[in-house]
Amino acid sequence: MVTLLRLCLFYAIPIAFLSCHCFAADPTVSYDFKLSYIAASPLGAPRQVIAVNGKFPGPTINATTNYNVIVNIHNGLDEPFLMTWYVFAMLFDRNLFTIYDRPGIQMRKNSWQDGFTGTNCPIPAKWNWTYSFQVKDQIGSFFYSPSLNLQRASGGFGTFVINNRDIIPVPFGQPDGDIILTIGDWYTRNHTTLRSSLDAGKDLEIPDGVLINGKGPFRYNTSLVPDGISYETVNVVPGQFIFSLYKGLGNVISAHILELGHSSAGKTYRFRVHNVGTLTSLNFRIQNHNLL
Repeated sequence: MVTLLRLCLFYAIPIAFLSCHCFAADPTVSYDFKLSYIAASPLGAPRQVIAVNGKFPGPTINATTNYNVIVNIHNGLDEPFLMTWYVFAMLFDRNLFTIYDRPGIQMRKNSWQDGFTGTNCPIPAKWNWTYSFQVKDQIGSFFYSPSLNLQRASGGFGTFVINNRDIIPVPFGQPDGDIILTIGDWYTRNHTTLRSSLDAGKDLEIPDGVLINGKGPFRYNTSLVPDGISYETVNVVPGQFIFSLYKGLGNVISAHILELGHSSAGKTYRFRVHNVGTLTSLNFRIQNHNLL
């Protein structure tokens, strides 16, 4: 009996140590996302939008390198759903950025949970699924969005920020402010109507406008922009953001302005800009300001 007790104590010590080691492991951030349809009119015409926790765009996922990320998706839609995780990329020419996106968040431990058909089964309507993965040394601005059935044209997206640990240097100083922007083309028809057009062999055609953080354009032209549209305002530095949606070679069909308020000169702000649109690459600039 004594021998057995000693044996139990001998094995209990490393097991207890191992348990403590697990609790001291990398931090975890958890999110509970409920998908639903809401009515919205960002361009003045009411239409069905996919919301995350009742918001359009959805909440920001905020993590740091080496963090474990858990996202529980409740699919309250009437069709299957898959969430994927996007990297955005920018082409820079002087003070003009061209913004586009591609899949590519590095998902340690569960790389198969990238949210695409073939590696993930769709989440059936009224069901839930939990994504669980670890982010590594891939700092920056990303976003999540649907990957099935053109649902992204109706929303269901949000931003994903991966911060750097102190031991990972970045090529700039600490900014005076951090501003998150989602921009993207937008149709006044919902994704099911657009999908029917594609199934019938038709093109998507030119988008009806551009949204910033889910909001429509500033009324820069009373004949082009209807009254009563909500637009985004960020109080940082003097100037204006101009977003233009192009057809062909530079034929502007919609100019989208983000008004800016005034602030102290000489400050540096980090803008996390995400193209969450369906079809169009967008050019991004701030008039009379240098983008570093």
